[in-house]
Amino acid sequence: MSLKFFIFGLSTDAKMDKDLFIKRYSELGRRLVRWLDGVEKWPELDEAVEKEAQDNLLFTPYMQRRALEAIAVGFLNEDGLGRWVEKYPKAGKSPGVCGVVAAGNIPAVAFQDILSVLAAGWRPVVKLSSKDRYLLPVLFPDVEFCGSVSGWHADALITMGGDAAAEYFRKNFPEVPKLIRASRFSLAVLEGGESGAALDALAEDMLLYYGLGCRSVTWLLVPEGYEMRPLMTAAEDFAVRCLGRPAADNHRRNKAVLTLAGETFLDSGTVIFKHLDGDSPYGQSLQVGEVWYSEYRRHADVDKFIRANENKIQKIIRNFGYAQRPVLDDWPDGVDTVAFLRNLDK
Repeated sequence: MSLKFFIFGLSTDAKMDKDLFIKRYSELGRRLVRWLDGVEKWPELDEAVEKEAQDNLLFTPYMQRRALEAIAVGFLNEDGLGRWVEKYPKAGKSPGVCGVVAAGNIPAVAFQDILSVLAAGWRPVVKLSSKDRYLLPVLFPDVEFCGSVSGWHADALITMGGDAAAEYFRKNFPEVPKLIRASRFSLAVLEGGESGAALDALAEDMLLYYGLGCRSVTWLLVPEGYEMRPLMTAAEDFAVRCLGRPAADNHRRNKAVLTLAGETFLDSGTVIFKHLDGDSPYGQSLQVGEVWYSEYRRHADVDKFIRANENKIQKIIRNFGYAQRPVLDDWPDGVDTVAFLRNLDK
């Protein structure tokens, strides 16, 4: 594999210039905002959005725009970028090559990892998901992208995906320092008496990106006897407005399978709410357009559930409406990616 990089407009042997990094990526954020607002044309990004939507029915233009908006606001704010990079000491030895294996569950989901690799002064080589091949090369035109890990000789790895993918990289890259992100879920804790606005926000936390992200709320902890109907109504309103045909098609299949299996569930019309007993999702398979919920009697039950699943929980959501709006320090799995790479420089 040829490794040719011109990151930040500097040669590959240059140290990261913090001011140039902040200037370049804050301008990318401003350009994204202008494009989202319709005041600047960006033909390459228009084409990428169109191709993504053709390749992946779940990457509707709406979902892609929401993901790009979250990137612009959460990761590419100039003040935020400045505070972020200033936290880290100057890079040590010459930067290494970091392989990034991108997932395909959310549009441009690997953006934060690629930005972090660049901020650490390392050189990213990115294996794109077949489900998300077009957005990232437009956003990072100077980064090398590929479709396979065959022949990789990376100094570090950052991988996303399910447990099977995690095992593959452990087995095939045993000596390479790795940051492996396997399957996780996020949960919301409800107290009862939530306002309509709060339930609308929670519906977005559950269903944006069809609930496929590790930040997506896919498990609810509700008080015993909780009245689910208002939340189901909020979920259905969001599904009808934002999810479209892919959600309806998945719902039809999921409902048929659950019905034939004799399972009980609540049905909003597009979203299925499935009650689960016990403290663990192991052995269960979550479908698109499905949300699990469990009841608790005391807050001690909530604490018990969290302890039982601490290695599988991505986020515990109590302030609804922000699950899919991460910021730079909101690390997947709680691991600081820049610090991980900088520590390898020593």
